[in-house]
Amino acid sequence: MIVEEGKVKIIAPTVNEKGPGKIKGVFYNREMIFNRDSTIFLLYNIKVKNALDALAATGVRGIRIVREIGIPVTINDFSKEAYKIIKKNAELNNVQAEILNMNANSLMSIRRFDYVDIDPFGTPVPFIDIALRSGKILGITATDTATLSGRRKKVERRYLAKVVKGSGNHEIGIRILLGYVGRMAARFDIGIEPIFSFWKGHAYRIYIRVKKGVKYAMRTLEKIKTTEFGGPLWIADIHDLEFLKHAKIPDIQTRKEFEKYLQLWRNEKFFLYYEIPQICSSLKISQPPISKIIDSLREIGYEAYRTHFSPQGIRVNATLGELKKLLKSLSKSS
Repeated sequence: MIVEEGKVKIIAPTVNEKGPGKIKGVFYNREMIFNRDSTIFLLYNIKVKNALDALAATGVRGIRIVREIGIPVTINDFSKEAYKIIKKNAELNNVQAEILNMNANSLMSIRRFDYVDIDPFGTPVPFIDIALRSGKILGITATDTATLSGRRKKVERRYLAKVVKGSGNHEIGIRILLGYVGRMAARFDIGIEPIFSFWKGHAYRIYIRVKKGVKYAMRTLEKIKTTEFGGPLWIADIHDLEFLKHAKIPDIQTRKEFEKYLQLWRNEKFFLYYEIPQICSSLKISQPPISKIIDSLREIGYEAYRTHFSPQGIRVNATLGELKKLLKSLSKSS
C-alpha cells in the first residue's frame, strides 16, 4: 500500500491507524504523523548539518527530513525487511540518503550526528546511553506511557523511579522520562536541555540538546529531584520557552493542530498543573468554566494558563490553598 505524508509517498506493508498495537514487522503508523511533523518543525527552526533516523521502519521520517529540510540523512533499521522497504521508498521519492541495515547502538557508537532520532516500538531505554554520545540534539519517542505515568510497576525497574499512587499523569510521565535521560547523561559528564516535550495519543516525545562537560552534567542533576508525586523526575521547564516564542511552523500536514499545541506549549510554565474537576470534587462544589477561573486568577495578579496535558487543567503560580479559596468564591457567586 502507498500512503502520502508531508511531501513524500511511502510504500507500507501494513498501515496502522491507531497506535502500534500488536502488529509485528514493518508498519506505518498514521497516528504518528503529528510526531513526525514535530521533527520537521524542530529542524525547520534549528539548523543542523546532518541527521540519523536510527530506527526507521518504513523510513518515512528520514525521507521527509531529506525532502522537506534538505539535509543529509542516514536512515537505518536492523530489520532486513525494513532495509529493503526503505531503499524502495527512497527511490520512490527520488531521495538520496545513506541507508543502512545495522544495530542502532552499534551505528551510534561509531558515528556522530548533529541530530539523532530514536523512535522505538515501546521504551527508548536500550538506546539512551549511546544516543547521548552520538547526537548533539536528540528526538526521543516513548510509547510505554502507562509505565512512565505510573500506572504500572515497571516504572521503578525500567526508569529507576517511582510515581506515588494516584498522582500519575502524563506530565509526570514526561518528567520521569526527562529525569531518566538526564541522570543517564550525567554518568558520562553530559548535560541535557529540553527544547520541547509533549504527550499525544499513545506516545511521549522529547527533544533535547546534549551539552558535554561536567558543569552541564551538574546543572542537569540540579533539575532532577524526588517530589511528593514521585521521582526522581525533571522539575525545571520541559520546554525552551524562548525557542518556542520565535519558532515558525512550516508547511506540515497537521499545521492547524500544531498551531493549537504551540500556543499551549508557549505558556507551559511552572511545575505541574492543577486538574480542576478533581479539586472541585474534593471541595464538593460545582466547577466554574475554565476560562472564568483563568480570568479571575489573572485579575488578582497570578499568571494562569491552559495546558496541553488536559483540557480541564490549569497552570498557575498560586498555591493549592489559594486556588481552592478562589474556586470556592467563584462557586458561591455563580
